Amino acid sequence: MNKIALFGDSTCDLTPELRKSRDIDYVRMLVNWKDKDKKDHEIYASLDWEVFSPKEYYDLMRNGAVIFTSQVTEQEFDEKFIPHLEKGEDILYISCSSALSQSGNLAVRLAKDKYAQKYPKSKIIVVDSLCSCMGQGSMLLRAADLRDAGKTIEDIAKEIEETRLCYNQIATVEDLSTLAKHGRVKAGKAFFGNIFGVKPLIISDGKGNNYAVEKAKGRRNALVRAAEIVKERVIKPGTQICYVSHADAKQEDVDLVVSKIKEIGFKEVVVGNLGPIISASCGPATFGIYYFGKPETRVGE
Repeated sequence: MNKIALFGDSTCDLTPELRKSRDIDYVRMLVNWKDKDKKDHEIYASLDWEVFSPKEYYDLMRNGAVIFTSQVTEQEFDEKFIPHLEKGEDILYISCSSALSQSGNLAVRLAKDKYAQKYPKSKIIVVDSLCSCMGQGSMLLRAADLRDAGKTIEDIAKEIEETRLCYNQIATVEDLSTLAKHGRVKAGKAFFGNIFGVKPLIISDGKGNNYAVEKAKGRRNALVRAAEIVKERVIKPGTQICYVSHADAKQEDVDLVVSKIKEIGFKEVVVGNLGPIISASCGPATFGIYYFGKPETRVGE
């Protein structure tokens, strides 16, 4: 059986330490924006934060920059995949939701039309996570567990595909303006009206879209309600890690969310940064909570 190289992309939000310890790599998307002098900038959406610290990146948005994102390029796939294929390894790529990015679809085309001909002894399987952030990251960690236990690439892909709707997300934003500009969330017009203090509660739905399922009045109410939703949907919290990601939220908000999540009884609660891709679409101070729960079958209209 070939060695399995495990890949995510810039939306998986796994830290460098976690990727290194679990032997997981990722392919990079791109972010671009114009500065105050209308000069164009484009950099890789790096989970190592070489150009900006997370806070500097979020402050860039606070200072008026509208950051746009683009999918993984063919060149990036070549640079990351070919060295493994040259060594006769198989590749499992768990991609960002196809409803949010075409990166996975490009990888499927390259695997079929380009890599398969030159590297016929290697398998490339692409699994659409139907989510992003630490939902996607949690799938990669589970895939690493299965790989390290000696499972085949087909068995790993099958389990992830069969359980992917159980990797739940509940998120909320501080400001609706970034969501409205990017149009990355399915919701009725009421969510984006000028209603003072209204905060949407956002899931990854059954088709991989970000979908606003509820709204709360005020930041605190939204954060408390998010924790309540986790409690309602989680499966066996004592056996799993809950991941809380945020884009430079206030410490009092972080403390509130963590305290509410800890009351549910998770084995561990891990707090980290929301990555450069999703935060560009949702804005500074966005919160996301990620856990294994009831299958999310709701679909946004």
